[in-house]
Amino acid sequence: MDSSTARRSRARDSDDDESRPSTPLSTAPNDSKRLRRQPNSRSNDDGDDVDEESLTPLHVPSPTQDLLLQDATQIPIVAGGEPSKSVHQPGAIVRIKMINFVTYTSAECRPGPNLNMVIGPNGTGKSTLICAICLGLGWPPSILGRAKEAHEFIKHGCHEATIEIEIQRKSGKRNPVIVRQIKRDGNKSVYTLNNSPSTGKAIQALAHSFNIQVDNLCQFLPQDKVAEFAAMNPVELLASTQRAVATSDMTKMHEQLKLLRKNHVELLTSVQSQNEQLTHLRTRQENQRTDVERMRERAQIQQRLKWFEMCRPVAKYAETKRRYTAAKEKRDLLKKELSQLRAVSAPTLKKKEAKETYARQTASVRDARAEAVKEENRKCDILAKEIETCQDKIKDAANAIKNERAGIPTIKSELMNSQRKIRDLEIKYSESQEGDFDTQSLSDLITKARAEQRQAKQHQADLQPRLEQLAAQDAERNTALSQLKSSLQRLETQAGQQESKLQSLSRDTFQAWKWIQENQDLFTQTVYGPPIVECSLKDPKMADAVEAFLQQGDFKVITVQNQTDFRLLQQKLFKEKKLHDVSLRTCSNSNLDQIQAPLSTEEMHKYGLDSWVIDHIQGPATVLVMLCQDKRLDKCAISSRELSQQQHDAVANTGLQGYVAGGKSYQFIRRAEYGSAGHTSRVRDVRPAQIWTNQPIDAGRKANLQRAISEKNGEKEIIQEEIQSLKKEYAEWKRVIDRTATTAKEASEEKDKIQMSQRAWLVLPTQISHAKAAAEASRAKLDGFREQESKLIEGRDAAIVRKTDAVLAFAAATRDLRKAFSRLMEAEVMMIEATSDAEGLTAQNEHIIRSIEDKQNEFEEAVQAFNEGYAAAQAVLRLALSLKAEAERLEAEEDEPGLAQVVAHVGEQIRTEADLETEIDSIKAELELTEGGSTNIIKDFEERARSIERLERQLQEADKQSQDYKHSIKEIRDRWEPRLDGYVERISESFFASFHRIGLKGQVAVHKASSDRAVDCTEENGGSENGLDFENWAIHISVSFRASENMTLLDSHRQSGGERAVSTIFYLMALQSLNRAPFRVVDEINQGMDPRNERMVHGRLVDIAADNGSQYFLVTPKLLSGLKYRPGMTVLCIVSGENMPAARERDENGKWRDGRKVDFREFVKKAKQLGLGDHVVHRHVDSGLDLHGSQRAQIDAY
Repeated sequence: MDSSTARRSRARDSDDDESRPSTPLSTAPNDSKRLRRQPNSRSNDDGDDVDEESLTPLHVPSPTQDLLLQDATQIPIVAGGEPSKSVHQPGAIVRIKMINFVTYTSAECRPGPNLNMVIGPNGTGKSTLICAICLGLGWPPSILGRAKEAHEFIKHGCHEATIEIEIQRKSGKRNPVIVRQIKRDGNKSVYTLNNSPSTGKAIQALAHSFNIQVDNLCQFLPQDKVAEFAAMNPVELLASTQRAVATSDMTKMHEQLKLLRKNHVELLTSVQSQNEQLTHLRTRQENQRTDVERMRERAQIQQRLKWFEMCRPVAKYAETKRRYTAAKEKRDLLKKELSQLRAVSAPTLKKKEAKETYARQTASVRDARAEAVKEENRKCDILAKEIETCQDKIKDAANAIKNERAGIPTIKSELMNSQRKIRDLEIKYSESQEGDFDTQSLSDLITKARAEQRQAKQHQADLQPRLEQLAAQDAERNTALSQLKSSLQRLETQAGQQESKLQSLSRDTFQAWKWIQENQDLFTQTVYGPPIVECSLKDPKMADAVEAFLQQGDFKVITVQNQTDFRLLQQKLFKEKKLHDVSLRTCSNSNLDQIQAPLSTEEMHKYGLDSWVIDHIQGPATVLVMLCQDKRLDKCAISSRELSQQQHDAVANTGLQGYVAGGKSYQFIRRAEYGSAGHTSRVRDVRPAQIWTNQPIDAGRKANLQRAISEKNGEKEIIQEEIQSLKKEYAEWKRVIDRTATTAKEASEEKDKIQMSQRAWLVLPTQISHAKAAAEASRAKLDGFREQESKLIEGRDAAIVRKTDAVLAFAAATRDLRKAFSRLMEAEVMMIEATSDAEGLTAQNEHIIRSIEDKQNEFEEAVQAFNEGYAAAQAVLRLALSLKAEAERLEAEEDEPGLAQVVAHVGEQIRTEADLETEIDSIKAELELTEGGSTNIIKDFEERARSIERLERQLQEADKQSQDYKHSIKEIRDRWEPRLDGYVERISESFFASFHRIGLKGQVAVHKASSDRAVDCTEENGGSENGLDFENWAIHISVSFRASENMTLLDSHRQSGGERAVSTIFYLMALQSLNRAPFRVVDEINQGMDPRNERMVHGRLVDIAADNGSQYFLVTPKLLSGLKYRPGMTVLCIVSGENMPAARERDENGKWRDGRKVDFREFVKKAKQLGLGDHVVHRHVDSGLDLHGSQRAQIDAY
């Protein structure tokens, strides 16, 4: 789509276009969108390209959508008059420049210091200028209520946009110049301030320093926020008003009051809750006091029982000490008896000890002689092993000699074989000569055959590309024939004709539909083709009416039923097949019954309507539902006759989207924020249908297809003949290759045999040398055998000598062994005699020894019993001492002598554990008499007492804190409330004056919301009118638009859209009178006003805003005749469209330069010639152009 088409599409779809007023049949005589006075121009609403022959020399080949905004003082309209001497206030906008921003390629304007009226047709970009102010000063796009991201404001096809804003300086400083570059990549913004890098926060801080509040609807009211401002509740209006007219400390004080009041209310609520809790706790405390006393007595008994239980170690220690003393006495007695028994038995035991000592000595001698026997035996073993080793060496030497002698016959046989081989090889070598092995003739034959073979293969290779080329051409002809025959078949069917139309309409969509038909199995649900092939009309006569509600793009939409198939189709068509002109829609609903008609059948007949557009289309239900969702065909009707004006007005107030009647189509455009005043209609002529038509078969196209099929068949026959000829030649060369290959193979085999014989003859000298070397080696081996045999005999003889020496030494060692064994036997006899004597004496004194051992065992048992008793007594003593220490600690630290008294009582009066158990049983019996009640009652009672004490302290502290809150609120309120009353009083005076000037009534007041809490409704606070509900303080606007009515609050229920618009603009003008903001913006606030109200508002606005003061931007797409004008106003006319000259163009050298400018004086002359306006001094008539005033302005060009 070219840029001109895109531009017109944007103009049609924009909100500006929808907001244009029109009569019910769009027949307004001065409607500039209908008034075209260029005879060569034609409507392009259907998306057709512009006829280039109709362009004047001023037009450029490609439209630019440039904004031509210049200083209003650059183009004088009349010679007389002085320009305004007003100057910009600090913070006012001096200059705005935009590059590649929304619809603008390059634009710059210089607003006036006071009232700036921004006018221009719908879609030219008036609101875009407001967007540039907001974004250029660092605020986010959310303020505008349009796009969510800044990069969405970049002009289509560009990578970045630039906004440059110059603000009027404060005294003694240079004008700040802010530049914001918005980059599409990454959605980033780059700021500069006076050519130095900056940040968005820094730019906002600079704007705040001039009291610029773009986020305040009372100062900055963009077009898409008008409804939001109208819906602003009185509380929000108060906050916005304070920010707009008062200093920042007023807002801070209001926020402080709300916060203090909120905290105070929370404190009072908490105090009330704490008082209720305290009363409840005190009541429960008194109710449980008797039970607590009884439970305390029980607790004391339990404590005594616990202490007596703790005193068990004291009673146990006495018994343990007695057992320990008895064990000690027994140990000492047994020790004395053991000593006496040992003294009496000493002589007898001494004699026994002597016998045992002698027996031990004889045993030592026996052991020494036994060791000597072992040593002699070891020597004999060593000599025996030496004899055995020598015998083995003798045997090994004899075997080696035998083996050496056995190998001599084999070596002699090898020597004889080598000598015989030498003789045979020498005879064979002498029988042949070098010249007997000539192979040159065979080599020549092989070379010749292989050359012929290569030549034949080369001819085959030369034929192959041509064969492949002809085969490819034949395949192309087959494919083309198949397509042509398919096209011819489709041409003869209705579906085929529609597919041909789809191919003409969009080749990409046609290819996509063919691919879908071939690959339906890839999808989870059926994918439906475009309506042009899937749908048809029940009655072809209705084609013109049905197609009036559809555009070309609607006929080529492909419909899928789920997101999975949608993503798959995107991947295949856009990324893999690289198709672009394809439209996809998702529609999961296939139930046409769920679609509700906006009118019943009776209502349709009442309004003169015959049927719904969707009822005339037949096709898959899913596709029909998609058309209803996208094009609202279920809300578009058809009438066979024209509707009356009354019927048209009635239909406009229903949910109907549009209707066709009398050769024209009517489409309704509604803006909800303006109520019934925001309803307009667009009228177009119904054009002949182009898609769903029953036209006869195109005979010319059929003949062309048949002729093309015949041509392709002829070409195919020629290609086949050439292929057969080339294949025959290819076979002849194949036979040549086979013959030469056989010849070369046979010659090569014969040559190989001769070469093998030659190689065998050439190696004979080497073989003879090897045989001679083998003979010499055999002779050397024979000599080596004889020498080795001599060495082995010498070794055998030496082993025999060593064996003889070892045998002699073994005999001597055997004699020594016999002597040592004889001495050992003598020692054994002596040891047996000594041992026998000792054992006899031990048997005689056995009873004495047993008595001593028994006494020793008794003594050791007594020692063990003593030690155990002592350890037990010490353990019990430690427990008793620990208990005593604990009793002393309780008495000293906690003034509790009970445990000490119990310990003393047990220690003095209780001697056994049984006595202590008796005492404990007595206390348990006493404890049973106090059973009953909760075990936690005392703990709860004490905890509740602490809670009561804590709540009493908290209430005292809360009372003090409440007094602090009251003091702080009164202090801040005394400073804030009078100032707020003063501001609102001044606003009300201005608001009343504006209404009074037009014969109406209006006032503004502060609603001081009060608290209904009893604690707040005191005489000190002013009773029920205390005004303490600062969260709900509000601005109440009261108006009366009729003399017989009293003033009522302004809201969305009592007043009409136009009355609310008048009240809103008058309220904004009242804020202007306080003049704190450097500039204010109101975008299309006059939408929905009737001409009378709009004219009154405009006049009042001129009176207030045209004087020296803050800057004002009033954006409007339309002007009434006879509006008021005063010097000091600036009119900024925006012209944009496909007939505008380019902002930049190339000169004859190809370099870029600024494009040509529009001379508005020529347009003024043209307007006079066309009679578009009458000359009235100080009045704008029809076109809004002052022809005699001192104002300099621009005017739209169509």
